[in-house]
This record gives sequence, C-alpha cells and structure tokens, in this order.
Amino acid sequence: MVFRFSQAYLSAAAAFFSALCTLIVPAAFAASQCPEQYAGGVPPQITNPKLLPGFVELCAPHGTFATGYSMLVRDPLYSAEHITAAHIEERAGRGRTNSFRADERLAPSWRAELNDYRGSSYDRGHLVPDSDSWSDETEADTYVLSNMIPQAPRNNRGLHAHIEMAVRHFAQKVGEIYVITGPIFASSDIVFLNDRVAVPDHIFKLVYLPSRNAAAAYFERNTDGPEGQEYREVSLEQLNIIVGMNLLPGVKNVGFLKLPKPSGQGVIGESK
Repeated sequence: MVFRFSQAYLSAAAAFFSALCTLIVPAAFAASQCPEQYAGGVPPQITNPKLLPGFVELCAPHGTFATGYSMLVRDPLYSAEHITAAHIEERAGRGRTNSFRADERLAPSWRAELNDYRGSSYDRGHLVPDSDSWSDETEADTYVLSNMIPQAPRNNRGLHAHIEMAVRHFAQKVGEIYVITGPIFASSDIVFLNDRVAVPDHIFKLVYLPSRNAAAAYFERNTDGPEGQEYREVSLEQLNIIVGMNLLPGVKNVGFLKLPKPSGQGVIGESK
C-alpha cells in the first residue's frame, strides 16, 4: 500500500530536526574517500548543522558501500551504494554467512556492540543488505554494526526484505542505480537499546536512476504492527526536508522516479 505525505507532516518533521539538539558544530567535511558510491561522486550534505557533531564517513574496505555514521546515536545516518547489474549477476547462487560484529574502526565508547542488541526485541537490520554483495569480502563488509540499525523483525523480514529485492531486480533491469538507505528519528522521545543505540521510528530507501536523472524513496515505519507492512513513496525534495540532508548534491534537476513495487508477503530470512 502506498501513501503520500501531507504538508503538515513534512512541517512537523522539519521542526523536529530543527530542535533535535544544541551541540557545537565541527569543521566542514573533508572530501569523500569513496566517491564511487555516490551519484556525481558527492556524498550527502547535512543541511541541519545540529546533526554534524559526531558524524564521520566510513568507507567499506572492499568498495561495497559508504556510511555516514553518527557517534551520538551509535547508528548510521545513511549507507550509500552503487548497485550494478554485473554485481547482481556475480551474487547469483551465493549463500549467506552471518558475521555480525562491532566496527573496530570506531572507538568502543562511540560504536554499537553486539551486547547492545542482546535481549532486545529488535533485529540487527542491514542498511546495505548482505544480498547486495558479490564476494566473500564484500559480504563481510555488510555485517559491521555501523551498517545496521535496531529494526522491528516483522518489518525487517517482511516488507523491507521485499523492498530490497525489488530494488535489486530494478538494478538488474536498468543496469545501474544509486541507493541510499537510512533511519529517521521522528519521535520527541527516542528509545535507546542498552541506553546506547537509538531506535529509529522510520526507515527510508532512496533510489536514483542516472539514465533518467530521477529519484524517489520508500518510506517505512519501523514497527511490528500493520503499519510496518505499508510504505509511502516520497520525492527527493520531501525526503531532504525530513532527514535534514541534501541526499543527492552531486546531481541537479532530479525528476520523480516511479518506484518498483515490492511483491510477496511473509517472513524472509533471519537476522537476529
């Protein structure tokens, strides 16, 4: 089921991010170390300066994806990937080898740990999924916790898994796409796992098709309730307002992309 946002919702989301926190803003970002993951070679730009403290770009060691990580919430704000039909073909027939682990590039006090998820009701939900990898090395890249968020199991294994499959099939059909996936913290009372890792209210997956210079995003509720099996189609402009970032600064005059519909129902996989 597809929904569109009201202007009241967008205004409320923008107001929330404007008042998110009051922290000192650090120096401007250095150039990206993994520009190949971004459309036009330019990473997302944070337009709400209050999201900047504790932000760092992490490039996957084997060129799988790039992550914009927040040490304040111990979650990624986004993971970005360039998906090609060639990579999808290389993936065909490969199994899955779980290797969940903390990201040792980050100091222990600023990273999520496996213990943060133990005993919780949340999956360790990939932003860049295992199935987008194409080798043992690139698969292992996806299992660091800096590429994961606390995700409701029914959403993670149901609707969200079907969205991931639809996006992969779309990439195979059109040849190449750029995808940015991330959490949204829209609640005024954020829940933390183990008093450390923030639980998002919503999840977005932005798809950019370079051959048409068009983009749009899936927008899901992070819940095990029925709302977690429904998604909204959101324009790039709407999403930029909601997340407080310019997600595609490397391309201009981006049109609206009709997203492929996820198909099927039920529980897929296991990521606990």
